[in-house]
Amino acid sequence: MTNTKTIYKELTNMTLSELQKWKKNPCSKKASIGRTAINRNLKLLSRMKNKWTKTDIAEAKKAISFIKRHSVAKKGKEVKGCGVSKRTIALKNWAYDPNK
Repeated sequence: MTNTKTIYKELTNMTLSELQKWKKNPCSKKASIGRTAINRNLKLLSRMKNKWTKTDIAEAKKAISFIKRHSVAKKGKEVKGCGVSKRTIALKNWAYDPNK
């Protein structure tokens, strides 16, 4: 069995400070419904992996699944005023920047 913490660390490529900065960007609200995804990943990135609870591991599995599914999807059209697509915005809300 592969370690969820390791997979999460390998798949997410944004740091806590990058995600905090992204959350303040108005474009971060243009794709995901609500702030659940970004808040979930801020919590996971801010917590030491050895302190993760069963709930944290379950949340990380959601992020892993989302990133794996959506990182291979087509980019789509740019969101007006943001310079990136809804796909990119959503992935960044999940702590994965496809432009890195």
